[in-house]
Amino acid sequence: MPPVSFKQEAHRPGPWKQSNKPHKGDKKRHDKGKMDVKVESRHKKHQLNRAERKHQMHQLRKNKKEEVLKQKRKLGSFKSEPILVMILPLDDSINTNEFLEKLKSCDEELAVEESPLGHCHISCFRFKQRYTFIIPNKSDLHSVMDTLKVSEALLLLRSSNASNDYTEMLLTIAMAHALPTTIHVVQGMNQLNPKKKAECRKHILKTIDTRFPDVKLHQADTDQDLQLLLRQIGSQKQRVVGFRDNRPHLLVENVSFELKDSAASRGTLKVSGYVRGQPLDVNGLVHIPGWGTYQMSQIDHKYDPYTSEKFNVMLQISETANPVDQESLQSEVIPDPMEGEQTWPTQEELDEAEMKATKTVKKVVEGTSEYQAAWIVESENEENDSSDDDSDSNVDQMSDNESKANEEEMDTDMESEIDVKDENYDNNLDMDEERQTLVRFKEERMNQIYPDEQDTPIDMPARIRYQKYRGLKNFSLAPWDPMENLPPEYARIYRFGNFKQTKKKVLTSERNGAEPGEYVDVYITDVPQSLYDNINTEKPTVVVYGLLSHEQKMSVMNTVIRKHPSCKIPIKSKDTLIFHVGFHRFTCKPIFSEHRVRANKYKYERFLPTDTAVIASFYAPVTFPPASVVVFKQGHNGSHELVATGSVLDVDPNRIVVKRIVLTGDPFKIFKRTATIRYMFFNREDINYFKCIELRTKTGRRGNIREALGSHGHMKCVFDKQLPSCDVVVMNLYKRVFPKWTYDSYVPTPIYAISSPTSDECKMEQ
Repeated sequence: MPPVSFKQEAHRPGPWKQSNKPHKGDKKRHDKGKMDVKVESRHKKHQLNRAERKHQMHQLRKNKKEEVLKQKRKLGSFKSEPILVMILPLDDSINTNEFLEKLKSCDEELAVEESPLGHCHISCFRFKQRYTFIIPNKSDLHSVMDTLKVSEALLLLRSSNASNDYTEMLLTIAMAHALPTTIHVVQGMNQLNPKKKAECRKHILKTIDTRFPDVKLHQADTDQDLQLLLRQIGSQKQRVVGFRDNRPHLLVENVSFELKDSAASRGTLKVSGYVRGQPLDVNGLVHIPGWGTYQMSQIDHKYDPYTSEKFNVMLQISETANPVDQESLQSEVIPDPMEGEQTWPTQEELDEAEMKATKTVKKVVEGTSEYQAAWIVESENEENDSSDDDSDSNVDQMSDNESKANEEEMDTDMESEIDVKDENYDNNLDMDEERQTLVRFKEERMNQIYPDEQDTPIDMPARIRYQKYRGLKNFSLAPWDPMENLPPEYARIYRFGNFKQTKKKVLTSERNGAEPGEYVDVYITDVPQSLYDNINTEKPTVVVYGLLSHEQKMSVMNTVIRKHPSCKIPIKSKDTLIFHVGFHRFTCKPIFSEHRVRANKYKYERFLPTDTAVIASFYAPVTFPPASVVVFKQGHNGSHELVATGSVLDVDPNRIVVKRIVLTGDPFKIFKRTATIRYMFFNREDINYFKCIELRTKTGRRGNIREALGSHGHMKCVFDKQLPSCDVVVMNLYKRVFPKWTYDSYVPTPIYAISSPTSDECKMEQ
């Protein structure tokens, strides 16, 4: 029977067919080739295929590698500046001059010359490199730091003896501020037997690993060891120091002075040396650390006096400054006193001001006469709180009591035998500083336990004492105008519309002038003769830095700092501190504030915390980051104690630093959500004045003042929940604070009494 074939009928949709939304991809069919902008840009990003992209990456790596090799071959060559090496002994028993003499005679082909300021130049024809060795005065902190900032290699002479505290501080400063390429050298190892040699080497490497992990220890006993050391200095990878490499600088090899103005004792200082870092423009400005900023009149390109004649090229080119293109020395904006509206005070206002001036009450020590009180200057510190006044009176009472006790002790000691050691210890003790430090410790501890809390003054209305403060609904979100109630100092500073963009433009701009590696004579104008006399007598390390654009102008600098673990004393805001910001050094009184990434206002910190980083703000010349920061505090004996380390954040006068104070009250009667609060205010007018500010409690309750009860400061308040009986009611008040204009470029020379180490652990036998 033949098979039966069936014809399949096509399906036709009925009237009840479901119609769904079209897929998003169906839209492209009707766009007639048009593509979205985002899709098109994403497609253009990957126009190259896989092989082409690999080839492009290979070329980029090759170019970068060639650039690194070019810089490495150029380092210390006969056609560039010598490698600058600083020699620092970590043990006072090490003779650095003897080590340098051995280094000079380790090879017969070495050419050795010395500059007038004592810098040793060594030319090694075996390695085709040149070196400049500097041995700064270890007891002079400024000389060590100035040499460290420009050195390309730091040669540390080690021994098995333990380092003293001053040497440890120098290493800490070097690591935090301007640590170049480090090389660790030890002498006298060949004179030990194999067992002691292994023990001493292990002991030294263990000491090195605490700060410099994975480093190699070099011996310097034979001529071959010293030759390998020279080769290691010239071939080692160079460490980048931002503020040094981004600016032209010159280590002074020779100096002379020509007096121009005998009345003012000023003239032209002529300095000679190699240009390093970036090209030095004669129309720019130069800065000498510790002395100030000056202009240049001329730059002479000379032949290199410290190289062999076959590589020496005679260049007698002079560049003269153009008065039109020359940078100005003006560092501050000169405000116009007639810019604002001027009104002459009336006779009534003058009489009222005179009455206020005569009726000013000063808090002085009991027993002070009116004549003596007239000479006492009142403090302009923003922290004139009632707690500070109480603490001052307590200090005075403590000083009187302790002085009497000290007199009695002295009388009894004269009758008894005095121990020599105890007597010497007391002679080095400053009791006034001990009392001040004790007060600081108490204030810091109270601030940690009760942050920002203050007692409302009883003898003064709170509405007058805290009239500059305001309440904020939300500290993070509440608006605050950065141009509101600015101090007069803000009329003297410079501002940047966009600091990051200005910094990028300045650091990447093309520079002209004397190229790095050239030996030049620089004529610096209007220099005091005392600078030349100081160089001739003390012969310190003198470095001349070329400033970038805008770096002579004053503004508000913000730096991120962290308290160093070695600092055990409390550091308060507006204390006089010594800052080393890049190549600048100066004294100022900074204010501290919290460090947050994104915020519109920042909380003021009364003390420098020990566990977190803060922002220190102060008036200073502009310094473009990256630049490291080291902070010191001068002690009573003239020494500089390390306080904090950090780096430059930005230059921003609009940074809002807000000081908070907390007024506390005690719940007297509690009835459900209503409570009677006392001890926050002491009169009815103050309660009505602060009625609009929100209240909070230590347990997280929120409330408001309903009304005043009586006339002695009791007030009825309503909260969102019932208060516990042990709760404390607080009111937060805020005020913007500004730094004080206390910038001073003069920094006193620190004085240190260096003592030799006492540890004989694993001592080398000669």
